[in-house]
Amino acid sequence: MTMRNCLWLIFPLTMIFVSTLRADVVMNMEIPRAAYMEYEPIVVNLTMRNNSGQVLIFGKEPQFKGHMEISLTDMHNRPVKGSGTKVDLQGLILRAGVDQRIRINVSKWVQLYTPGNYRLKLFISHPMLKNEYESNTGMFQISRGRVFWTRSFGVPKLGDTANGKTEQRSYNLRALQDKGDVHLFLFVEDKENIFSMKRLGFLLGREVPKCEIDSLNRLHILLPVSPKIFHYQVFDWDGEREVNKVYRSAKQVPVLFRDTASGSVRIVGGEAAQPGVDYTVEKLLPDNLPEAEPGSKTKPAAETKQSAPQAAPQPVKAVKK
Repeated sequence: MTMRNCLWLIFPLTMIFVSTLRADVVMNMEIPRAAYMEYEPIVVNLTMRNNSGQVLIFGKEPQFKGHMEISLTDMHNRPVKGSGTKVDLQGLILRAGVDQRIRINVSKWVQLYTPGNYRLKLFISHPMLKNEYESNTGMFQISRGRVFWTRSFGVPKLGDTANGKTEQRSYNLRALQDKGDVHLFLFVEDKENIFSMKRLGFLLGREVPKCEIDSLNRLHILLPVSPKIFHYQVFDWDGEREVNKVYRSAKQVPVLFRDTASGSVRIVGGEAAQPGVDYTVEKLLPDNLPEAEPGSKTKPAAETKQSAPQAAPQPVKAVKK
């Protein structure tokens, strides 16, 4: 048999093989970053294209009860606790030939409290589909970051057993390297608990934020966003943000000033920056994700009713080992 005849035999078989691989649902998963801080929600973007020729409705009825499965393993291919969870997609509608993009907070269903490298893949199935379809594999890292500023402070104890005593807590600023960016996080914690964790923004080159604690033990942070723009934030004992302003350099560069007599802290110099003119919100937090909140090292986050995944939930406060 000649080579030409062999090719004519192989070609139809190849066409049949390729046609069987045609996906009714094409899935493309994007993980916005390569590195995340421990307790930070892992929110991924999933784009799905329905090529089945029919509308796929995810609902309560058996004929519409489709789901998404989360597969998460470490770099040794060991499943992470929660891997294999099937997520109810009730309310999701995939129209034929249309790209549908959703955001999925993986941390809502899978415990990701241990620093390390991970692989993530998503699967989708539906009674109207003959097969289960999978996304591409994404990889990311979870890290504790690097502590470069810390300050302890006292919080008055409340209750009959207080006896005038105070609880000791600390403000910790941690930096996380993610490719060319350095993310800045604030932790409010004691030896046993993490009360809050906030993502503040980015470190600009060799510039570092200026930090001061006032007489009420509130933390004042002035973070350079660009050579002329500065982000000013004030946090209380529990990590709740009380002040959120942006300043720009004018005749003077804005600086944090602490009055040693009264213990008050304020901004001196500069002037209020105008949003949309001097800066954009995306410049402060470009990926526009929900603020990071802690999970828990010793117990899973509080259970919530599963629904079509859109935005990150608010996990419970963390309890350190």
